[in-house]
Amino acid sequence: MGKRITALFIGALCLAGGLAAQTPQPILKGKVIDRGGETVIGAHVKWKNAQGGAVTDLDGNFSIPETGTELVISFLGYKTQTIKIKPGQKNLVVTLEDDAQDLDELVVVGYGTQKKASLTGSIETIKSEDLLSLPTANLDEALYGQVAGLQVMQTTGDPSSAKEANLHIRGINNSPLLVIDGVPRFGTTTSDGEMRLSDLNPDDIESISILKDAAAAAVYGARAANGGILVQTKRASGNQKVSVNYRGQMNIQQATQLPDFLDAYEYAKLYNRAVENTPGTTNTAYTPEQLEMIRTHSNPNVYGDENLLDYLDNVGYTTTHSVSANGGNQYVKYYISGGYTHSKGLYSGVNRDRFNYSAKLDATLTKGLVLSLDLTGSRSNSKNSSYTTIDNAYNFSPLQVLRFDNGYLASADGSNPLINVEGLGGYIKDTGKMNTITANLHWELPWVKGLSVYARATFDNNTRIEKTFDKPVTLYTYDQQTGQFDTDPNTVYPTAKVSIEQIDRFVDNQLYEAGINYNRTFAAKHDVGAMLVANYQQTHNQYMTGENQNASIYPETIGTAVTARLLGSETYNQRASLIGRLNYGYDYRYFVEASFRVDGSTYFHPDHRWGFFPSVSASWVLSNETFFKNWKQKVLSNVKFRASTGLLGDDGLVGEYSYLLTYIESTREGYNIGGNYRPGIIMSTGNYPNPELTWGKSHDYNIAADLGFWDNRFGLTFEHYWRYETDKITAAPSYLYPPSTGVDGNVPNMNFSKLKAWGWDLTLTHRNTIGKVKYNVDLTLAKSQDKYLDFGDESSVTPNLRRVGRSSMVWSMYEAEGLFQSQEEIDNWPLDQDGQGNATLAPGDIKYKDQDGNHVLDTKDLVYVKNSSNPDFNFSLRLGASYKGFFVNVMFQGATGYQQNIKELYTTNSGSLQRFQKYHLTDTWTPDNPGASLPRIKFATANDNNRKESTFWVRDCDFLRLKSLSLGYALQPAVLKKLKLTSASIALQGSNLVTWSSLSDLGMDPESLRGYPIQRSYGITLNLGF
Repeated sequence: MGKRITALFIGALCLAGGLAAQTPQPILKGKVIDRGGETVIGAHVKWKNAQGGAVTDLDGNFSIPETGTELVISFLGYKTQTIKIKPGQKNLVVTLEDDAQDLDELVVVGYGTQKKASLTGSIETIKSEDLLSLPTANLDEALYGQVAGLQVMQTTGDPSSAKEANLHIRGINNSPLLVIDGVPRFGTTTSDGEMRLSDLNPDDIESISILKDAAAAAVYGARAANGGILVQTKRASGNQKVSVNYRGQMNIQQATQLPDFLDAYEYAKLYNRAVENTPGTTNTAYTPEQLEMIRTHSNPNVYGDENLLDYLDNVGYTTTHSVSANGGNQYVKYYISGGYTHSKGLYSGVNRDRFNYSAKLDATLTKGLVLSLDLTGSRSNSKNSSYTTIDNAYNFSPLQVLRFDNGYLASADGSNPLINVEGLGGYIKDTGKMNTITANLHWELPWVKGLSVYARATFDNNTRIEKTFDKPVTLYTYDQQTGQFDTDPNTVYPTAKVSIEQIDRFVDNQLYEAGINYNRTFAAKHDVGAMLVANYQQTHNQYMTGENQNASIYPETIGTAVTARLLGSETYNQRASLIGRLNYGYDYRYFVEASFRVDGSTYFHPDHRWGFFPSVSASWVLSNETFFKNWKQKVLSNVKFRASTGLLGDDGLVGEYSYLLTYIESTREGYNIGGNYRPGIIMSTGNYPNPELTWGKSHDYNIAADLGFWDNRFGLTFEHYWRYETDKITAAPSYLYPPSTGVDGNVPNMNFSKLKAWGWDLTLTHRNTIGKVKYNVDLTLAKSQDKYLDFGDESSVTPNLRRVGRSSMVWSMYEAEGLFQSQEEIDNWPLDQDGQGNATLAPGDIKYKDQDGNHVLDTKDLVYVKNSSNPDFNFSLRLGASYKGFFVNVMFQGATGYQQNIKELYTTNSGSLQRFQKYHLTDTWTPDNPGASLPRIKFATANDNNRKESTFWVRDCDFLRLKSLSLGYALQPAVLKKLKLTSASIALQGSNLVTWSSLSDLGMDPESLRGYPIQRSYGITLNLGF
């Protein structure tokens, strides 16, 4: 395959040299400026209804052969202008006007592009320059605050983690479909082995389109029930000389929030309080003499004063380098790019390297026939000593000695967190290789104007290898009586052994697609478009895990194993689809569009395999009506109304061949041969088939208004949507499969229940030029909510545990009613909370509500509480300004209606006290502090009263961040010409600079909570164009 692609590249390049020269034509020259008189660099100039064109240079000048009578000048953020050219006209000067709504912008939609002004569905576009405004190496993190209705939540700041930010569109709990250059992902999560957003080079991105309603997403059918993200990468366009661009970035990073731990002496006092509050505990309090030794650090080999955070690096860093070159003529165009990113974390051995490459060639084989060949991919290498190093900071007492005064590492029951912090005990390496080859042949048929056909084939070959090397590190114990150090036998061979585990994942993905498009304008008023596409996609997944459980230290390979573990799996999946779309526009006033997709999936039984998913949408541009144009007013400049409805499907939660009984190989059950059992095939009891299972369905509705004010310098878009999800693919409810059925909780999936979701999106934009100052303001707001309308016959279910009327995401927990304030209150409390007449309770413990009035706390007292770990309300505010090359951009981003259940982040473990923070000393209940927000300190087993799942531990996590700040300067055209550059800018950038959160007093970031914290970044970026 590689030799064929190379031959096609070389053959296409040779076409440029063999084509005949063209007859010279008269040249029209001109200049493009903005309202402030500043030159517009990079504006696109072309003749109406013609291909190709010219681009303005550093002085805003352009020259174009005179082959038409109407000239079209366009540039993003400005209104497109059409100018009639008089014969012999010279030195044309065109002034572009600001456009906050970008009505003339070409928007990437499913299987094509459309002008924003003619859109009938809900699609939002994020431009390349907006993505690069945040100092981040990962594209998923650059989506924060860009689009109303797109929720981005980052759960870790660990640069070595394979986990991406959680992306949700309009409150849908599952991940949206990712489509890269027209190729949809087969999987639905970030761990399916396919190309992800974080695997892409942000500098290669032209735009990202967010599909928010059924009209926009229906062409992807079942694939886009959760919305869609369309990524369009850069490629060469028009006739242009070779241009080279470089972007380099250096970021220094530190944690947004770290816990404020108690020191050893404060902890010891808290420990003594826990002993006092826990009658019958085997733990003993520290004596005054011991407390004094702890306070004075006079016995450091017995009583430590450790804070694991002190061993971490104060900062990490990220460096990025990206280079691209593009050029060509009307016959051959090319785009080549390469990128390298290196990230270093907060402790030893935490890093990630990513290499990206891209080569794209567009060759005109003959008039109207274009062959496009794309070769893209990435290489990534991540390393970490442990993904739980930060969590370990909470799990060790500050009194625990980590390193003795002679330098030995201390044994804390056979472990020591410094092993991971210093990278002494091994590592986890994650290596990924992703390669994509696409060949596309596009032919504009010469005998029918506006008719074109294409055929495309895409091949993905992805590999991911995760290697875990674990070697023992000798730890020591200290005898206080003798002062002797001894080796902990549990940390040396043969008790502790070297182990090497390797997980191999291979993904082979193929897409074959053919389509026909028709776009034609009749009588300058009737715009007709039609599309029909058929495609077939298959994926082959292989997974294998091997572990040598008793290896040698060198070499670090699995080698020949005496004690080993091996398991693996292999799956094949197929999808076939037929997609159609028909759109009509009349006089730029009325637009209507209908689309459909027929999907077939091997996930379902052949009788239920195919689904039909249609949509219809329409829009009315009121401001293009004659009576509106004759209306003498200057406030309203654009008025457009949109409405859409459609049916989408969903198969993303279904396992492969879920309609069949599955079998597994067992080493313990099989064939009895000579009295010995040999491995055999047995039926899997982990899941039960459902041959009646079919597509889940989502019926979406969307209405919207797009308004422009004061010559479109102000823009407003408001959208209201509602969605009915029926035949949801859901695990069967427990009341249908009680214990008597013998399924032991392994219930089948079934099409079940009806859910209603609704909400709204609001976007406000403003762009203007005052003198030499340009500025912009963008505000996005989004609200979403849902509830079940039907959940079957719940008559046998306790009323407080019925799902109807409740959200799709819920917690099952007890309803807390505060803290007991006195023993008298406990004695008179009607609810028996511990099964012993509340004998184990004391003032400062949590009290619960008796839901069924039987005076006994049991499962019938549980209630469903809305799980708001995905915020209900998201917002962002972006501000930007520029003046004579100087520019500043600011973004604020946040969320409300956001809660987390953080019980285990507060409480004690059985037999020990976690590394508590300072607020536990000051804000836990005592007789002298009855208004405290946390229960009394005590040693608590997992079944303790205060550790029950309850509303007491559901905490508001609302936050507002100064998400990004950028200050920079772009060299002016006169300087660029002297330096022989086409562009040059330098900027200071920061992200997550300030966070206002209701969790700040708890030492937690509202997104990452207790794990590896979200990073605050300070960086510098250099852009150069040649």
